[in-house]
Amino acid sequence: MKRSLNLQIIPLLIALSSHAISAQGVYSPAANDTKIKDFEAKIARTARELGISLYEDFPVAGAAAGAPQAALVLGRSAPMKPPQVPEPPKPEPQPAAANDMPVGNKWGYLVVAYHTICAQLADSGLLPWADAAPGFDEISQKALAAVKGSRYEARKAGDASLLLDEGFINEMEALSGAKFSSGGTADLLVDGPASFAVKDRLMKGAKKSIYVTSYAISDDVTGNETTEILLAKKKEGVDIRFMVDNKMAYVFGAKNLKRMAEAGIDVLRWQESGHPHNYLHVKMLIVDGEYAVVGGLNYADPYSHKNPNGLKWRDTDILYTGPAAADSVKAFASLWNPQAKEPARQVAEPQGAPAGSGSARISVTLQKPPGLAPPILLSILKAIYGATGRINIENAYIVAIPAVTQAIVEARERGVEVNVFTNSKESIDSDGKSFADAILKSVKAFSDAGANVYLKQGQTLHSKFMTVDGIFCSIGSYNLHPRSERYDTELNVNMLDRESVARIDAVFARDIAEAKRATSRDLSPKPGWLSRIMERYFFSQLSRS
Repeated sequence: MKRSLNLQIIPLLIALSSHAISAQGVYSPAANDTKIKDFEAKIARTARELGISLYEDFPVAGAAAGAPQAALVLGRSAPMKPPQVPEPPKPEPQPAAANDMPVGNKWGYLVVAYHTICAQLADSGLLPWADAAPGFDEISQKALAAVKGSRYEARKAGDASLLLDEGFINEMEALSGAKFSSGGTADLLVDGPASFAVKDRLMKGAKKSIYVTSYAISDDVTGNETTEILLAKKKEGVDIRFMVDNKMAYVFGAKNLKRMAEAGIDVLRWQESGHPHNYLHVKMLIVDGEYAVVGGLNYADPYSHKNPNGLKWRDTDILYTGPAAADSVKAFASLWNPQAKEPARQVAEPQGAPAGSGSARISVTLQKPPGLAPPILLSILKAIYGATGRINIENAYIVAIPAVTQAIVEARERGVEVNVFTNSKESIDSDGKSFADAILKSVKAFSDAGANVYLKQGQTLHSKFMTVDGIFCSIGSYNLHPRSERYDTELNVNMLDRESVARIDAVFARDIAEAKRATSRDLSPKPGWLSRIMERYFFSQLSRS
């Protein structure tokens, strides 16, 4: 009976498959000066309209001595200035174009549909050659047992944070398999204009290598400009590796990926062996092995805001330097090398780490599902159980598995303040509309435990970070969502640094000040038929709650 029931939903899964996956030319230095100046003038004008400064200074405070800072600014050196928290854009009264995502290659969605159907069948154990996926209850039980198997008892609010205890941090490192490297510098890049100003400048100033990992690149203003930069740097002899998810490459960016490949850029369309239905959701840029940018932004207009008539999502990246940059190269190589099997295409792991003089301790954490010990999840749960003051969570798509909900509930029982910011039904992008009710149902459990829940107004929130006690931050591509434990390979940066976390908390405070404080009514919608089906077949961990 179970097999028959699941097979009957295949036509429905085809229709729903695009909803099951949430969303996720610049002139080169080789071009003539007139084009460069014209482009810089346009960027400067955009910056003035947004009320921010883009190319004024390089945003890493205390960068490593000897770093080629002058090369990072078009045609001139830039004096270093103390970093300041950038102002987020003002909320818009109406979401542009109803937050509808640009449509990609329609035939590409058939590829997505095929993998969605196969993944659901494999999860159920209906395919004889595939083992059933671990259940979310089982993942939660294992994760909580690992996190609580500690020599440190969780403390009540007002006590000293466990995140100040080196032994507790050692336990976090053991759980995640990623050590904190000292000597890092870090700067928050709030929204597309700030992030792409830095990323464009870094790529233009590259002397040796540019490594890019992205869920997708689009054939739009942002994708075209990024491609132009990379083509120019390839002509200069810079080693360029560009990696995107294979399934999403059928939907977005075919023209730009083809242009790169034809110019000799090494393009890898990632598809994990043994788990063909998984996705590469990592968003990372590494330049010259010294500068790394990680976060939620893909190479498309809704993220960059480069298209004045396009969507302008709220998102966050982080730029960091120091020894953790070498750890990022290792993470990139671990994704690239198994699929680029030819010796000439292999990425060499760094033999040393770049010098660092900053105060941040940074851990680069890569998570490949499925598994019963997800590294990012374990580090986040560990940080929550170490909290004694405040937990701030900003995440686009929160459909929490039981372990996360239990950790939040127990934090509230200890008296810890918990603040959560996510999308409303109105702000969520078109690809996420079908599970907006599931998000509200999930965060209602947080609210019922006494957490403060805030809902985005205006355009889509795509940011993903968490801070704890003003000491710890985790930021990257990881959504608090079942896909992160089952299908999406993710990368987050965990950081210990009071100064950096204070800047992130300041941005979070502004975000919730512009949001709507959720009421019980807001979090108790009447789901329609599509929402009920999505919850039943895609978010089973909510069905019993």
